[in-house]
Amino acid sequence: MPQFEHDRASIHYEISGDGKPLLLIAGTASDAASWGPLLPLLPGRRLILIDNRGSGQTTVEGPIEVAEMMADCAALLDHLGLDGVDVVGHSLGGAIGLMLAARFPGKVGRLVTMASGTISAANRVLFHDLSRLYFTMVPQDFFRLLYQWLFSEPFFVNEANVTGAALASTMYKHRQSPGDFARQVAALDRAALVDLTTIACPVLSLSAELDLLARPKAVAELHRTVPGVEFVTIAGAAHSIHWEKPAETAAAITAFLR
Repeated sequence: MPQFEHDRASIHYEISGDGKPLLLIAGTASDAASWGPLLPLLPGRRLILIDNRGSGQTTVEGPIEVAEMMADCAALLDHLGLDGVDVVGHSLGGAIGLMLAARFPGKVGRLVTMASGTISAANRVLFHDLSRLYFTMVPQDFFRLLYQWLFSEPFFVNEANVTGAALASTMYKHRQSPGDFARQVAALDRAALVDLTTIACPVLSLSAELDLLARPKAVAELHRTVPGVEFVTIAGAAHSIHWEKPAETAAAITAFLR
């Protein structure tokens, strides 16, 4: 799979499909594989998926920063010779997309953020507790705990569904290590505020009705200074918006990008 070197890191990315380029940026604890349910619903696109520092097959030593993840996205577009690319980012990936559009306005054509909001004090405690517990728990139990914040009630109705998902997450060959999860959580703490008033591209913010990590107030706060931002709420979905409501999420994305 493709790799390129940037700022002491070996950045992994994947490309599939044909058509107008679309860069997808995953969130915390996620990599290119996290886009699985959405990809078949975005036809006619050259899909570019990047693994952020601290996830997937991207490798780097030492501390990592959110600003570096944003710079990696810009460097990838340079590496591919692309400008004016449409971008979709989930959770942290949406914040990275906003930073990219503010810092490198010529590189982003249109931007969709999904379940991206400011981090509350309670959620910071949650992330710190999760990063600490991951070192002490069997992976299946860690994922069962994490799912409480990612999915809505229907996911938990069938115990076999929860058990199977936790096992699949545990057996994933590029599963994020406890150390890398902790590095990403620490990067969130150090992330600096960015002036989003300079964003010139159209921006759509998708929120999830049942999201516990990016509640409507947090989503609105993150996008408060983004000029002309549009807001759409996906009903019946929690934080993993593109897993619980892939068709509705894809429809909102394609309508906006079109």
